[in-house]
Amino acid sequence: MKPRRVEDRQDHYYWKAKKEGYRSRAAFKLKQMNKKFGLIKKGYWVLDLGASPGGWSQVAVELGANVVAVDLNPMSSIDDVHFIQGDITSQDTWKRISEVKGKFDVVISDASPKITGKWDIDHFRSVELVESAFQIARAFLKPGGNFVVKMFQGEETPRLYSEFKKHFVFKKLHSPPASRKRSSEIYFIGKGFGGKFKPKREED
Repeated sequence: MKPRRVEDRQDHYYWKAKKEGYRSRAAFKLKQMNKKFGLIKKGYWVLDLGASPGGWSQVAVELGANVVAVDLNPMSSIDDVHFIQGDITSQDTWKRISEVKGKFDVVISDASPKITGKWDIDHFRSVELVESAFQIARAFLKPGGNFVVKMFQGEETPRLYSEFKKHFVFKKLHSPPASRKRSSEIYFIGKGFGGKFKPKREED
C-alpha cells in the first residue's frame, strides 16, 4: 500500500473526497468552477482528457452529462462513462473518440505531466499537454462549447492565454479554492467556442 503524502494527511479536500466517495480531491475543483461559471449542464456531452482516476468524470456524471473519458493510464469503470485508454496526441485515440461522439459541448482536462521537481521541465511538459488538449478541443468542440484546461504557471502562460482567448467569447485564468495554495496550477476557462453566442456576464 502506497503511503499517503504528508500534504494529503493534512489536506481538507483530500479527506472530503474520501468521505464523499470521490476518486480524487480534484473533483472539488471542477465542482467549484462549474458552480461559478456554469460549464456543464444536464444532457451535455463532456470529453474528459487525462481523466484517471476519474474524479472529474464523476462530477460530470453527477451534473447529468454524458461522458467520454480518455487517459493513457487505466481507469476503473464509472457508470455512464465511456472510457478510452490512449494517448491524446495519437490519431488512433482521436478516431476512437469520434466513433463514440463527433462533437462535444464541453472539453475538460486536468491532465498533469510526470513531475520531476524541476520547475522549468515540469512547466514545459505541462505546456505540451495543454497544447494537445487544445488541439482536441478545436477538433471536437461544438460551436458555442466550453473548454477547461489545467496548466502550470510559467513563462509560457501568457502566450497560451493569448492564443486560446481568440477562440472564445468568455475567457479567464482561474484558480479554484480547492487548488493547493502553494500549487503553481491555474485553469484556463473558455466559454462560447467560435464566438457563436454571447454568454451572460460573469463576475470575477
